[in-house]
Amino acid sequence: MEVVAYLRSAALVLAFVATAFSSRRVWMLADQVGLFTFGLGFYLIPGYLLQFQTNGTIDGLHLFIGRFLGGTMMGQAVMSYKLGKSKDPAVIGMLFTLRTAGCMVLLVMMIANGLLFSGEQQGQWNEQYVWFSLLGAVLWMVGNLIHLIQIRDFGGLTMGCTRMENHLRLDFFWHFVLIFMHIVFTKEMGSITMPHKPFDGLHVSVNQTMGVLVLIGSLFSLVATGFRQPEDKRSACLGSLVMHGSYVILLFWAVIITKSQPVASGLLNLGTTGLPLINVLRAYFFAPKTKEG
Repeated sequence: MEVVAYLRSAALVLAFVATAFSSRRVWMLADQVGLFTFGLGFYLIPGYLLQFQTNGTIDGLHLFIGRFLGGTMMGQAVMSYKLGKSKDPAVIGMLFTLRTAGCMVLLVMMIANGLLFSGEQQGQWNEQYVWFSLLGAVLWMVGNLIHLIQIRDFGGLTMGCTRMENHLRLDFFWHFVLIFMHIVFTKEMGSITMPHKPFDGLHVSVNQTMGVLVLIGSLFSLVATGFRQPEDKRSACLGSLVMHGSYVILLFWAVIITKSQPVASGLLNLGTTGLPLINVLRAYFFAPKTKEG
């Protein structure tokens, strides 16, 4: 490996050591800043972050999916930041529980994809994928696990049936069905939503990574229905708003500005992102701003 590669890996380890064994507040801040920074990087410069980790040529679809991943990561970071300010122990407990479980699923999937597509000439991950992305996923999981096992009070949830809670449940079911299909039938779903280019191993891996992160966010929408404070429920909505807002911008850019995506599939993708965006907008802006009795 080159010197820069060693420095990248060393920076990840040093950042982990400096924050994971500090207070929960320090770790959460590092988690949020790191997730948002990498998300912004994938949104703005996906070609650089993908190119040094893979063999072969990075095409427009790689960049497009990479930007979707970036938007998902930024949405997760915003939601984590807002939920981390909650005074309800149930919110903090669920935040670390779902984040740790999601990291475990993400890590298993990343390892499986790295092995599954190792023989491909195009879309094959290289050793930098192991020492950067996989290493980062391991450290992210371990850091959340360290702080999860230190939590003693998980509080409790109180399920309701207000308009906001119904919107949150709809957000969960919408995403769970679509993302489950994208994770399990990635190439088949890609042929429907992005029919202009065939999927290689890199397309599948990045798409499934995004899917796991979206799935974590959808689970937050479900458990948020039991949060006691409306502001905590609003915080769960905010992450989804950031995520879908970034998706809509990308799709408008691809369909109308650059015309890099066919109109038919672009409108289909706009529908599958625009409808959830409208749903969470209703949940966010019509939520009560006082404590529910």
